[in-house]
Amino acid sequence: MSRSKKMSLFLVFTLIFGVIAIFHESRLGRWIDREVYEFIYASESFITTALMLGFTQLGEVLSMIVMSLILISILMLYKLKIHTLFILISMMASSVLIPVLKNSFDRERPSMLRLIEISGFSFPSGHAMGSTIFFGSLATIIKNTDLNNKALLMTVCATFILMISSSRVYLGVHYPTDVLAGVVIGLAVVVGTSAVLHKKFKKTALI
Repeated sequence: MSRSKKMSLFLVFTLIFGVIAIFHESRLGRWIDREVYEFIYASESFITTALMLGFTQLGEVLSMIVMSLILISILMLYKLKIHTLFILISMMASSVLIPVLKNSFDRERPSMLRLIEISGFSFPSGHAMGSTIFFGSLATIIKNTDLNNKALLMTVCATFILMISSSRVYLGVHYPTDVLAGVVIGLAVVVGTSAVLHKKFKKTALI
């Protein structure tokens, strides 16, 4: 994908986030939240709750830091300096944007059907944004290497984003629009960072 296309995607994702930010507490936004809530809670069970708790733990700050350090160590081991810089910039952007955006919108968390207790503001979802940036960056790195089964590995990354993000709504600590906004702005960060480092990425063998 060319740099111009990446920049276009960055602008599209940023625009979508802006639209969600404007309308997330409108009648339409509340209708979307209600409908998605009803769909997700229809599958509530002990096994599903345990699974979602596991995924939400994977999206915690400490888990993200540990996984980032492991990934950075692997990239440095293979002397992939640009890929290492890419993940560093992406995760640093995540650590800055999440608190800034949450405090800018100061949306209260849902008060009904909450399965875990948590403090802080709701919009956008930090778990959705952080996991999208981490696994989205990992998928981008995989795409820019000569690893085998790249499609499968990238699908696994997308699945983690979906499950971690969905877990936040299932557990009752985020509205669906919080999660959607988190994923969209996370994608914007990944695409934007990739565009900045576009010329430096090279196909590199890891096996």
